[in-house]
Amino acid sequence: MGSGEWTILYSHEPGIGTTGGKCFYSALIPRTRVRKAMKNDSWEVMIGKGLPSFSQGYDGDKVTTRYDRFGFSQVEPLVFVREFHSLKPEQFDLLEEFRHFHNLYHDRKNDRYIFIDERGEDEVVVEASDARVRVKTRYLKQFMAVRQLSLAVYFDHRVDTTVDIEVAKQALPSRTVVEKELRYSFNVGDLSLSPAVTFSRLVGKKIIAPPPIEECGVWPFETRKDRFTEFIIGVDANGRNILYTADEDELANYFGRNPGSPHYLTPVWFRREVLRKYYDNPDKYSVEDGHLGCGSLWGLRIDNDLPDHIVVFLGDLGKLHYDEQLYWKSFNIPPATDRSSEVHFKRSYLAEFADPASPDLVLKQKLVGLQEAWQHRYGWQLFRRLQHDDAHVIKQIRVPLSDTTAEFDRQVLLLAKLLIDSLDDAQLVEELGGALPDERSIGKFDRFLALKGYPHRDRDIKLLRAIQAARSTGAAHRRGEHFRKTRTELQLDEREVSDVFRELLSRVNQMLVGLLTYFVPEVAPHC
Repeated sequence: MGSGEWTILYSHEPGIGTTGGKCFYSALIPRTRVRKAMKNDSWEVMIGKGLPSFSQGYDGDKVTTRYDRFGFSQVEPLVFVREFHSLKPEQFDLLEEFRHFHNLYHDRKNDRYIFIDERGEDEVVVEASDARVRVKTRYLKQFMAVRQLSLAVYFDHRVDTTVDIEVAKQALPSRTVVEKELRYSFNVGDLSLSPAVTFSRLVGKKIIAPPPIEECGVWPFETRKDRFTEFIIGVDANGRNILYTADEDELANYFGRNPGSPHYLTPVWFRREVLRKYYDNPDKYSVEDGHLGCGSLWGLRIDNDLPDHIVVFLGDLGKLHYDEQLYWKSFNIPPATDRSSEVHFKRSYLAEFADPASPDLVLKQKLVGLQEAWQHRYGWQLFRRLQHDDAHVIKQIRVPLSDTTAEFDRQVLLLAKLLIDSLDDAQLVEELGGALPDERSIGKFDRFLALKGYPHRDRDIKLLRAIQAARSTGAAHRRGEHFRKTRTELQLDEREVSDVFRELLSRVNQMLVGLLTYFVPEVAPHC
């Protein structure tokens, strides 16, 4: 109890019928009150108590009134069990200071309290249910150390039986045990019922002392030291990998530090698959032009404008959490060329502005530009804004990270949702003065472009139909003759998946530029 991975703060297991059962409860208790608490088996706070209230006493003949944060208990429950006169279900509240100290997120759907670590990873710290509330012992001990409060774990277990009471007393004699940090009493009795019911009851408490405050592990008592791994930065004359630490303190810079050591800006190369983890978790991570981020927790400058690789500066890798460094290291490769992408070179070394070149990054830039300009000019958006549940679509569109059919299918689905499913059908119908029977989105858009005299209508409609065909014959349904036809048209048998999709993206970008140039010419040079 109090020494494993989890510590139970509250639990209740009812017995058979209306009596009996097992119960645990807990509270934080000042160390100055521990000796007094260990003089008896009774609990310092009962379940459902410990809530704010007033108390009154006497100062001589004068009645005094005092507000007590935890009622009469003078201890602090970690779990508050609140009832509402049987008119509403009971609720369980975690001690607010504990929750705020660890900055725990309350997952109300699952009634869990979650800590977000330096990497952005979730760790469940508290799990709550009607029958049990438990906490990760490590976080509990940290809080106890900071507050310098002991933890009192209370228990009351009762078992009912039809065994004759005299037989039960002889087999299980009553006793009281008192140790330094544990006290309990065991008794056997009977209930005045017919038929007779014999019961045994174990009631008591265990006191768990807090660790020294120096072991709480939070500032200014942190004990963790930054850790760094080594990355491949080159190859020697014998073809062996050259490794060097990502520790900034060990690297050279432009101000004369560590002469002869690799520079902070030494490029480190990785396979593109390193980004899969981040693309596949768009609610947590964002992969943008030249930047990878985890909410507002951490960010990393990256060169993601190369067709087959990702490049990161050696010193920037040292800013990552050690576990994250190890993840990146698993994708680390020797340098593929002598330099990073032209875009990255201009931005990082020449301090020049540069638009992205990779077609997936270009698409995101061009689409946003078209949307804003179209909205400003016409008061509606050609491609409707993605709803919350689909917000991940544009974040996950990318040049395939691997040359697999599954990767191609996934990206085609996303592209179709972004460009075809998002066409504003209602507004197109209004512009056209009505829809034709069984007319779908691409057909409406085709007639709209014809009505407006758009010069690249055939080119762009052919592109959208190709995307729709790839989605409907392959990604969204069982493959058959139609899919083989689409596969032939896209040259998927002759070319790598990434090259085919890269070309699709380039054609999409061409369409976006064409639409912007024709329909909103005044802003086209700036987007």
